[in-house]
This record gives sequence, C-alpha cells and structure tokens, in this order.
Amino acid sequence: MGYLHRQSFRNKLKIAFLAVILLSVLMTGGLSYYISAATLEKNALKLTQDTVVRSSQIVDEKLNKLMLIMMTFMISQPFHDMLKDAATGDASGYYTHLNDLDNVFSQARIAEPLIQSIYVTTPIGEFYPSSLNRNRLIAFEDTFLYDRIEQEKKNIWVEGHEDMLFSGRDRVISLILEPIFDIPVRDVYIVVNIREDGFRKLVQGDTGTGASSFLLNTEGESVYPMKEPLVQQAANSGYLRDMMNRPEGSQSFELNGKSYLLNYAQLGIADWTMTTIQSQAVVLKDMVYVKWLIAGIALGAFTVTTLISGAFTRYLLKPLQGLLKVMKRVENNDLTARFESGSGDELAQVGFRFNRMLEQIVVLIEEVTEAQTHKRSAEIKALSAQMDPHFLYNTLNTIYWKLNLKQVGASQKMVMSLSRLFQLGLNNGQEITTLSKELEHVRQYLDLQSSCYEGLFSYDFLVRDQELTSLAIPRIILQPLVENSILHGFRDLENGGLIEIEIAGDGERWTIVVHDNGIGMNEEQVHGLFRQESEKGYAVSNLIRRLQLYYSGSAEFQVDSSPGGGTEIRISLPKKGEHSE
Repeated sequence: MGYLHRQSFRNKLKIAFLAVILLSVLMTGGLSYYISAATLEKNALKLTQDTVVRSSQIVDEKLNKLMLIMMTFMISQPFHDMLKDAATGDASGYYTHLNDLDNVFSQARIAEPLIQSIYVTTPIGEFYPSSLNRNRLIAFEDTFLYDRIEQEKKNIWVEGHEDMLFSGRDRVISLILEPIFDIPVRDVYIVVNIREDGFRKLVQGDTGTGASSFLLNTEGESVYPMKEPLVQQAANSGYLRDMMNRPEGSQSFELNGKSYLLNYAQLGIADWTMTTIQSQAVVLKDMVYVKWLIAGIALGAFTVTTLISGAFTRYLLKPLQGLLKVMKRVENNDLTARFESGSGDELAQVGFRFNRMLEQIVVLIEEVTEAQTHKRSAEIKALSAQMDPHFLYNTLNTIYWKLNLKQVGASQKMVMSLSRLFQLGLNNGQEITTLSKELEHVRQYLDLQSSCYEGLFSYDFLVRDQELTSLAIPRIILQPLVENSILHGFRDLENGGLIEIEIAGDGERWTIVVHDNGIGMNEEQVHGLFRQESEKGYAVSNLIRRLQLYYSGSAEFQVDSSPGGGTEIRISLPKKGEHSE
C-alpha cells in the first residue's frame, strides 16, 4: 500500500481499470436484455396499434351515426316547414313550429342516448326540447360556438366545454351544423350537444391493459379534460402536437425521466386523433424473469471481479468520499466544513483548494447578503409605492355626484371606505401586513368600485381556514388582481360580473385564488401580465416581483384564462409565520 500511496491519482486509476476490466462480461448480459426488451416493446406497440385503430373505427361509427341522425332530423317535415318560414322571416308560426319540432327532438335523443341537447337558432327564434331549460343570460351569438362556425363556415366538432346554452352547465362536446335546404337560408345553425362523460367512456373502451386512451385535436390538446396526470403532462409537454401531421403510428418517448409507448390513429369524420399512452415498464414487466436469469449468469463473473477490484476501489474512493461528505455539509449550509487528508495526490489538492474556495465564499456571502438586504427593501418600497390616480379621481367624482343627488348616506359610506382603504394601504409605513387586513383592504376597494360602477359586478370571499388570516403577507397584493378583473375582464359588460376570492391552506403552503367571469384573455394577453408595466395602478408583473422578493423565489403564480371563459389567477405561497403587530 505504501507504493500506491506515493503514486499520482492518474496511476491509481490505471491500476483500478486493469482490475475492473473483468466487468465487461456484464455487457453481454445487458445486450441480451436490451434485444429482448426491444423485441417485446415492438410487439406490444403493434398489438396496441391494432387495438387503437379498431377503437378509432368504433368512435367514427358512433359519430357517423350521430351525423346520420341529424341528417334525418334536417329532412323531417317539421324542420322543413320551419326553415321555409325562417327563409322568409315569417315568425307568426313560431310556437306551432316549436311544438312540432319537440317530437322530432325527442326522437333524435331516443335514437342516440349520447345526445344531451339539441338547439336550433334561426332569424325567427330559437328551437329546443321543451324539457330543457334555456340559459337566457347568454345568447348564442355571444358564445364561442358562434364564433367558431362563423370562422370556419362548415360543419364542425367542438371540443369538450361547459354547456352555455342550457342551465346546469353540464360538460358536453358539440356538433355545429348548417341546414340542408333547397333555397338559401342564412343565420340558421344546429347545435348538437353530446354528453362528455358518455363520450369519454366510449373512447376509453378496451384499448389494452394499462393503457390510457384519449382524443387529441389538431393542436395536440385533449378534446375533453383528462383526470390522468400522465395524459395532462404529455399534452402540456407539446410532444403530442408533433405527431398530428401523421395519420397513424406508434413510437416511444421520454417524460419526466420515464419511458412511455404511444399509439395513435386519426378519426375519419372529425379532425381528432385517437391516442393511447402506456408505461414501458408495464409492457416489459415480463422481462423481469429474463433480467433475473441474466443477472444470475453474470453474478459469478461479477463476484470474481469484485474480489480483485474491491480493495482498490475502497482505497481510491476514501478521499473522494471524504470530499463528498464535506460538500454535503456545505450543501446543508454548514460553511464551517473543511476537507482533511494525509495524502498529497491530485484529489487531495482538489480538496485543499475547495477549502480555500469555501473561505472566500463565506466572505462573499456576507457582503452579498448585506447588499441584497438593502436592495430588497428599496425594491419593495419602490414597487409598492404606486397608487392609481384614476381610481382616486373616479371615486371622488362619484362621491361629488352622489352628494349633488342628495345621497348623503351612500356618500358617507364611500368616504369611510376610502379612508379605511388608505389607512390599510399605508399600514403605518410597514411593508408587511396580515392576510386579514389585506382582505379588508380589498373589500373596501371593491365596495368603492361597486359604488362607481353600480350594478356592474358583485363579489364573494371564501376563507376555508380562519387560521390563515394571521399569516404575514406583503401589503396591497389582492387589489391589483381584482383591479385587472374590473378594468379588463368587465370592460364589455353592463352587469352580471362576479369576482370570487378564495383562501385555502394545504400543508406547508397556502393559496390565493381570484376568479372572475369576465371576457377572459388569449394566450398573448396572459403572457403580457408577466412582462408589461401598468400605465395606471399596480402592474401584475410588479406584484409577481414583490412576492418573489418577499418569499425568496418560492412564490408560484398561475393564470388560467380563455376568451369568453373568464380568468382565474392562483398564487401559491409558503407559510412564513404570523405577523407581529
């Protein structure tokens, strides 16, 4: 051992490599296992692909049947008579047509149990089954279904969504048709809603043990929401979008460090793709026996190699393990750890230089910590020092006109709310407040905005755990979110707006959810929330930076929004302790 102790680390490695060269025998076993696994995977993909093709044919047949039922519906005499009046704009027989069509609606729903509802819009009125309650708050022209059919001007299938036309807001998949008629008729559309849960069961039929089946549209997105986390992660990764230009096939891919097998086949009647995902580990479970057989054969050779190389390995790794222990202590913020070794080889020199580096890091951390503390304090004050003058002008103007109209009580209430709003916002010059005060602050703000925009919106608070109200939080966090809902989400509304604020705890973290039923945002507008500076009031991007500063980067910010679908902003924060008054 004295000879080895005097050798360089490079020579030690050379000697070790000569001893462990016998381990190459394991490559034979590994190669055998790889070939067997590849063969089994190929056969599994082929078998699953056949099943996927059959499943896509079954779904196609169901959709074709539904289309045939609607063709029969459109050539029925009651529908034909109604179209004649719609073409001429004669609404005098509306109720007669409504009564006659009710029987045709019932026949279509009996012929296909998947049909949830049928809705017909015409220039002379709307027609739908008498057993269903029409949602009068939303006109068909205000829905995204109307936008879709106007853009594409053809019969289209619409992915899963909440039924906006009828009460209950059931989840449905829609087919939008234009009628077949011997004379031109405009603005007549037929919307057929089929139950999403029933359609999901049809898609998730017998597609193979352990496989998750679902449908994708041309954008690589799921036709209906999927509960399986694996499917959601695969769709969000964007990988599935790349296969949309191929009619059918099978392949393997990596997701979160695990291997999965993918099979897909396009439907004929809709631009959707039947897809299945299954774990490669489940497919190759029979290979466990082969693996153990190969391991047993290689065990003998491995034992001999271990006896030769074991002593060398332990000797060589001893200083490396010592250095690793020091690094783990440093990783756990123990900057007093130091490497010690009696050897003088290259690895020991690395350890000694690591010691010197730690000493320099300690000095630098002290300097950076002091500078960062001043920077954070200044940045938080700068970001939270903004106040929207437009809101103040609007509030004072409303108070003025209410006084002119002799609405003294309402004016006094607004003055008290404005006073309390500033008192809570200033917070005696402190940057940190409690959640209870922050909720009261945003309530005063919403009361003032409700008085300025009478009837525009209502609001609701839901605190699921009252103990959360004592948590410390940077001040003026909720106001920018509800301000965005009022100024952007409700800008095209005259009434009916709703803002919901929910506070909930989950283990070591808690969440703030602000939801509105406004006009929503497209993807570009959502991205703009994170990068644009506000011209008035607080910018949401400023809010994000404040939270990241206070919570040291552990705050999570999520926006779910779509045009016409409202906006939900979810903030997840760690529990940082109660605020001391």
